[in-house]
Amino acid sequence: MVVLSPAIWPNGASDVIAAPRVVLFPTRFARNLNPDKISLDVLKGKSKLEFIEINEEVLTDVLELPPWLRIRQAFCVGVTVSVPWTKLKSAPVVIFIDEINVNAVLTGEPPHKKTDRPASGLSENSSYGFADKVVEGLSLYINTVEINFDSDAFGGSFMLSRLSVESRTPGWQAAQDLRQTRINCTVINRALIFKQISWHLLRIEASAKTDRNEKRCTVNAPLRLITSGGKIRVTLKKNTIDGSVENAQIHMLLDDILWVATLPQLRSAIAFSSYLMSLVRQCEKEYPPVATLPTKPVESLTPNGQTATVSNVFRAFDFDQTSHHLHIKKVDLHLCDDAHSNITYPPGWDIESGAMQVTLYRVLVDIYPRTLASSDRRNWPRYSAPNDFSRWIDTRLEKQFSKFCTETDEALQTRLMRCWPQLLSFNVVLRIHDLIIQCVSDASSKRDSLQNMFTSDRHSRSLPNDQYIVHFEFANFVHPMSNSLPVPSPASFLQLGPFSILFDKRTLRWCLYIVHNLATAFEQSLGVNMEPIPHSDIRIDLLMPKVIIHFPSPSSNDRRFPLRLLISFSALSLSNTTFDSDIFKPFEMLSKATISYVANSELLGGRSTLIGDLMQLVGAENPTGMSELLWLRTSPAWVDTDHGPNTKSLPVISDVCFSGAILNSAEQVNIYVEPTTQISAVVDHFQFIQVSLCNGVWILY
Repeated sequence: MVVLSPAIWPNGASDVIAAPRVVLFPTRFARNLNPDKISLDVLKGKSKLEFIEINEEVLTDVLELPPWLRIRQAFCVGVTVSVPWTKLKSAPVVIFIDEINVNAVLTGEPPHKKTDRPASGLSENSSYGFADKVVEGLSLYINTVEINFDSDAFGGSFMLSRLSVESRTPGWQAAQDLRQTRINCTVINRALIFKQISWHLLRIEASAKTDRNEKRCTVNAPLRLITSGGKIRVTLKKNTIDGSVENAQIHMLLDDILWVATLPQLRSAIAFSSYLMSLVRQCEKEYPPVATLPTKPVESLTPNGQTATVSNVFRAFDFDQTSHHLHIKKVDLHLCDDAHSNITYPPGWDIESGAMQVTLYRVLVDIYPRTLASSDRRNWPRYSAPNDFSRWIDTRLEKQFSKFCTETDEALQTRLMRCWPQLLSFNVVLRIHDLIIQCVSDASSKRDSLQNMFTSDRHSRSLPNDQYIVHFEFANFVHPMSNSLPVPSPASFLQLGPFSILFDKRTLRWCLYIVHNLATAFEQSLGVNMEPIPHSDIRIDLLMPKVIIHFPSPSSNDRRFPLRLLISFSALSLSNTTFDSDIFKPFEMLSKATISYVANSELLGGRSTLIGDLMQLVGAENPTGMSELLWLRTSPAWVDTDHGPNTKSLPVISDVCFSGAILNSAEQVNIYVEPTTQISAVVDHFQFIQVSLCNGVWILY
């Protein structure tokens, strides 16, 4: 028996109380470790262990892993624990681990039900005290972490090198005192804790098995992703009465990512993601998630009923909902079709070992699992609100609420009015600061001859630094307290631009070939029993797009022949929802007499398809379904010609606005447009010759 005298602890009784709990904390995770084995060494300030077998049940319970991911075995090699007993309030407990190995399995089978929770003994009582703060403030350093996962169809690994977990200040600086890494508010009994996880190398590997009986070590050529340098910043909002975590804000920051992906690897990635989603859906049926309302904002009531006044420091870093964020400085993505694999090319294919480089700058992905649909989004990090999406979604929700109220009976309408303010949304926000896409190249392409198919015009347009070239948002809705109430359809919004896109026939053909292959792989991975994708309201806004078309080389060296045709728009909008009918009103002048005239005209082909589409556009209903029709509208558009970049342009068509529709069928995509303003065109002799030659090339193509 070890007797501790309070006289040897400078911090007094708090250290005496914390000592046994700090000593016992590691033993609760290990199978081959008992308190007698480490207590004396730890009380001296330092302990070293060679091998620790981790209790996978406790680890699974503490990490709250999903049911489809189960740990089979886990162990640590070379563990050193350093405890600064004389200054536990200001210095962290430090743990050094040489290596951690984890073997996990992906499965859809339900877990064995147990009456008790293995981790229930980690906390002897529900109180939150000094010992819990000591454990929260510990620093962890690991040389290598390797996680191998296996399943019936896939195998893979996840490796991290030189991993560190440290407490940081609210500004994410290294702290000289642990008390600088917490912000406490005694008025509302809440605390903000700041932790940073960093690593030097991350490697993710996954591959499909050719034989379901084979072991992990014999899987085929895998899909690999390697990144150098990265960190995760975690902010926890805890209740200081019982120690429960109310919300968490997780930011993952990555530097540069270089990924060379072949077409077979992309197909494998699609199959792997579909397999994971099938496991998730299967577990959700057996263990349906419980939707809860977001926590109240920082202003709350004290026990005596008065409004609590929170300090400005706590308010500056406070947040009221859990969110996940990904920040990537730069992504270099090389897409290849891999001519050495068993790929069937279309007839007349002339692109050998085609490749395309895509460069993304400052990629931000934000996920908000549950937020009030009626919230103003002003508390979202690095997000400017209100914006076009928030205004569109607010208008859409108002009109859908009115529609639901008119279509339901009085009892359901009363419930809907009571529950509608609590409507929750799952939001995903994707933003890209800059984007460059090169034209396709092959084995015979020269580096100097490569051109960019897609380039942003942020520099020429002098865009502010906080405006992104790509802004995409997705929202899905759910009623937290009822499954019987009508729910708005998911909403997708894309804002892209300003940008220039080069019309390159080889690149367009190669991209269509890649998209067709990936779409086929996606359909095969879903299977015949896959539930149909629900309808989603879509809106796409293209800001200041410019289409560049190169003319054929002129027959003479006369410099008056233009070399490029430029089609520019101030804005172009697409939507498939009827809620934008007040904005999108094309073909008001279209009548049945016009359709009869088209029916009696001599056309090159597709007369029946054209007549059927025009009848759809005239009628009030859409037989093909709203998901197959997009309404189109443009701000002023104009057409110019020039002699290359940074040369003077000559107008061909002055400002004109268009409206129209895009009809998507299983066989083809048809686009119908009509001008809403007068068309004024001026074409000189040289422009006419080049445009005529260009039209001839398109017809031959």
